[in-house]
Amino acid sequence: MPTKYDVFAEVIEKAPCKAKDLKFKTPIYAHLRTLVRDNWIKQETDKYLPIKSDETTAAFNIIKYCLKNGLDYNKFFSKNILSIIKELFSNPHNLRPENLKGNKENVELLQYLEQNQFMLVSKKKPRKGLALKHELFQNILDLHKEKLKMSTSNYLELKEEILLLPFDEINPFDNKVFSFLSGSAALEGSTVTVGETKEIIMNDIYPDKPKKDVQMVKNLNEAMHYILDNLEEEITEEHIKELNRLVMFSMHRNAGKYKKSQNKIQGNPDFKTAHPSKVSELMRRYCEKLKEVDNKLRCVEEIGYVHNELQHIHPFADGNSRTTRMVLNWMLLKHKIPLLVIKMGCFDEYMNLTKLSNKREDKKLGRLFNHILLHENLIN
Repeated sequence: MPTKYDVFAEVIEKAPCKAKDLKFKTPIYAHLRTLVRDNWIKQETDKYLPIKSDETTAAFNIIKYCLKNGLDYNKFFSKNILSIIKELFSNPHNLRPENLKGNKENVELLQYLEQNQFMLVSKKKPRKGLALKHELFQNILDLHKEKLKMSTSNYLELKEEILLLPFDEINPFDNKVFSFLSGSAALEGSTVTVGETKEIIMNDIYPDKPKKDVQMVKNLNEAMHYILDNLEEEITEEHIKELNRLVMFSMHRNAGKYKKSQNKIQGNPDFKTAHPSKVSELMRRYCEKLKEVDNKLRCVEEIGYVHNELQHIHPFADGNSRTTRMVLNWMLLKHKIPLLVIKMGCFDEYMNLTKLSNKREDKKLGRLFNHILLHENLIN
């Protein structure tokens, strides 16, 4: 059965529209009356239009983000979600506060937040970990006209736990691989979901999404196969160039070639990338450093550096972040550490420590990665 939020989303998309213009097969007049009463939409003659206000803007932002990223927006409109947000950010590291226990809907919502990395579990019993600050949570607060200072709790030191993680050889058709591919693409604006990624790769079935989004996922899949085919080799400049060529195939004419002009990070003037004249030497040093990461412990210790150094060099004209995540996972898999899968709930946290950061913090980024690795092991 459609919810009033489903109806509101349809009205936004098709306005001005009549009730019969909406896609639903069941009667929705009660929802339309509710939306009119709540001042979310208005009726002019026989057509409906959305009303712009702080409340409807917040609701629209929730729906827009969820539709783009394959999330169920109805979860974020649940009557319990506001109390969950308040409890999580009032109880650092406690992912099952007393006030949320004994309620089936709370449990289901908490599990949904965990599955999508809005929360990162570091211990199962009692349930401990991090609730991550996220723009969706802020939109929910805005929707309810609530004020709450949200901040992610301090990351825990999890090095020993990561060293003990079980490792299974990677199957290129494993769901974790599809999650990694769609997540890495989504960080660059793709709208292709995990399920759609699987259909593209397994069955050659293409969703009704922009061609560049589909191409991005296909390219990342080719790069992953390249890593698996060369997993035991040293990560060299030539390998990194080939990864960039693969992730940017048919998307940039200089794919796989070092940049010839200075590039910048859009929206963050504090993030400085290397001058083109320095790229070759910096990449030579980077690959020498990678050779020194010769065991599992060193890999865990240097995980933040492996990511940040390559991203700050930004050696290519485009596709640097996708290439960086590929190199990072090559290093992890080579040392028998599971694939690093970054999901929607963790996007804000990850971006604020990488391309949107005011200062470089390799150790802090490494701790976030450790949280993600442990979390995915504990909940799957």
